[in-house]
Amino acid sequence: MIDFQQKKKLNKFLYSKFTLVILFIIIIFLAKATYNIYQKYKLNAENYATIKKQYDSLNARKDMLNSEIGRLKTDNGVEEEIRSKFNVAKPGETVVVVINGSSSTSSQNSSGNKGFWASFWSIFK
Repeated sequence: MIDFQQKKKLNKFLYSKFTLVILFIIIIFLAKATYNIYQKYKLNAENYATIKKQYDSLNARKDMLNSEIGRLKTDNGVEEEIRSKFNVAKPGETVVVVINGSSSTSSQNSSGNKGFWASFWSIFK
């Protein structure tokens, strides 16, 4: 009989409004903490993706620079780089500069072949 009455008191205490309010408040705090952790997880996932992209691009640049260094360690690579940066030639060679002649002649023809009336009318256009 005592066990029954103690269970009744325990159930009365557990199901009281005071206990339910306290449990509800605890659940709210736990839900808020869980939500904050989820927000931090999402932010960290975005940061990880950004850093991963940067890391991959830096690794690609490192590989490119290593290949460029390897090319410049050879005599042909050094010669090629010097010829591309500076307009130089070896003794006995000549440097030839090619100029595209079509653009310069077309501008001379268009301005030189105008007649008096064409130049007169171009003033009013």
